[in-house]
Amino acid sequence: MKKILISSLFIFNFLFSDAINVSPSTLDFGDVLMGNSPTLTFTITAELEQTVIITPPAFFTVDYSEVAMGIGDSQDITVTFTPPTIGNYDSYIILTGSVFGGSNIELYANAINNIEGSLSGVITEEFSPYIISSDIAVLEGETLTIEPGVTLAFDGDYAFQVAGNLIAEGDHDNLIVFEGLSDDI
Repeated sequence: MKKILISSLFIFNFLFSDAINVSPSTLDFGDVLMGNSPTLTFTITAELEQTVIITPPAFFTVDYSEVAMGIGDSQDITVTFTPPTIGNYDSYIILTGSVFGGSNIELYANAINNIEGSLSGVITEEFSPYIISSDIAVLEGETLTIEPGVTLAFDGDYAFQVAGNLIAEGDHDNLIVFEGLSDDI
């Protein structure tokens, strides 16, 4: 009769190899217009009783930095992206178990200052001027607010259609400007 010896470390690693499960494992913020701070959510599910430490990269915040979890517990985590400048911010959120295990959430985010397609929310003066690089529209049921001092610079012969609500109130000292980037526009 042969004896089979199995390492206790092997059994521990096998049983708890996925001690922290995340879904989805990727968050794609896409193109984010400067001045906006969108949110996305992922869920942690624990396979081991422990505290999960959540470490986001710069310019991303989470609503929980650590979560005490029991076996089978789940917790939704909201991630907010606030870009400081135009550029690419692809990165990872790192999750670390206090007892065992870890996981990563892939983040995809690109901060832009060019506007195209359907619009809603607020276009702020802080990041003006904005480049209009395609037709833009405020769809029915949506609201777009353009703050005083904003300049929208059209990079071509593009339409601005409003079927929803447009709030654009400048004043003598802080105009809202629509201009072409070239003399041909």
